[in-house]
Amino acid sequence: MRPLGTLGAAAAGALAMYYLDPELGAQRRRLLAELVRSGLPGERRQARQRMRAYHRITQADPQSDADLRDQIQTRLGRLVSYPGAIDVGVSNGVVRLSGRVLAKERDGLLEQIHTMAGVQKLVNAMTSLDDPQEMGRRSAAAESGEPQPVA
Repeated sequence: MRPLGTLGAAAAGALAMYYLDPELGAQRRRLLAELVRSGLPGERRQARQRMRAYHRITQADPQSDADLRDQIQTRLGRLVSYPGAIDVGVSNGVVRLSGRVLAKERDGLLEQIHTMAGVQKLVNAMTSLDDPQEMGRRSAAAESGEPQPVA
């Protein structure tokens, strides 16, 4: 037992010196932490293969894109205060949201749309506004046909 204990103590000392080294220890600890977070190299390869299979984009037909766009536009009324200020485009399951949205509503909207069935990818091209009054002013100006000031 004594030689095994001595060998274990020597290994523990070497390990401590290796990771607590003042010059390279931080880098080694960072690499070890990354290895622990991401798993062993073989596991990472399997995870990438699963992700690749999951994100395979299929060719969607125009009817399903139109249905998805209609579902999103219907849901906008429950998710944001000014649904008419957001334009929805869908092509092969890729959803593009553009227009204006209140900043406090943006993240919830993106999360809800991203989790909808049929959404392959979500592109956020919206402008976020902090002030609801400015949103109302811009909506009123758009309905009256007045030119809108560029901010």
